[in-house]
Amino acid sequence: MSAIKSRRAPTKGDQREQALLDAARAVFRDKPIGQVTIDELAGAAGITRSGFYFYFESKQALLAAVVDQGIAEADSEMAEWLGSAGHDRDSLRRGLAAGLARWKVDGRWLREAFLAPDPGPDVMQIRDRLVGQGCTLFSRRIERDARAGLTVGGPPDLLAKMAVSLRSAMFAEVYADPDAFDEEELLDTLTDALLRLIYGSGPRD
Repeated sequence: MSAIKSRRAPTKGDQREQALLDAARAVFRDKPIGQVTIDELAGAAGITRSGFYFYFESKQALLAAVVDQGIAEADSEMAEWLGSAGHDRDSLRRGLAAGLARWKVDGRWLREAFLAPDPGPDVMQIRDRLVGQGCTLFSRRIERDARAGLTVGGPPDLLAKMAVSLRSAMFAEVYADPDAFDEEELLDTLTDALLRLIYGSGPRD
């Protein structure tokens, strides 16, 4: 008996929606989000303006989907460390290296979506929802280690928010000035700083 496939193949609609997401990421790399028009996004994806509205009701809805995708990628990058316990420095550093590589490509819109002090009400609404979502897996991991007596103490959700904020702030610094830091040194220092924040010491202390 042949195996039953658990997932259908992508439809043309799926492919067009993904094309819009890919096009949006490319456009947002070059221009501030507020200056990008729906006609520009539709044209970059090779569809009409009415075609755009078939998939997304607004530019903000498309941006939310792009940011959702970015959060999923960040979670995937950190999955090895998030699924382990204790310091596990090597997997944390690998996850941070993958995240930094993504920020070096998409840093313009990631910085605007997550770090700009006044990105506008639509982007701020998306930010508030997704920053909380992005901290959840960090918080759960810290909670597990707290129950094992490994962490410094303190609310896991607050430690998670601090860790995620520090990661994003440093990645944004690298995007803004790629020559300001030695990349390997930055990754080592950031890895050890996060471990000390959560555990009070690094694995080599």
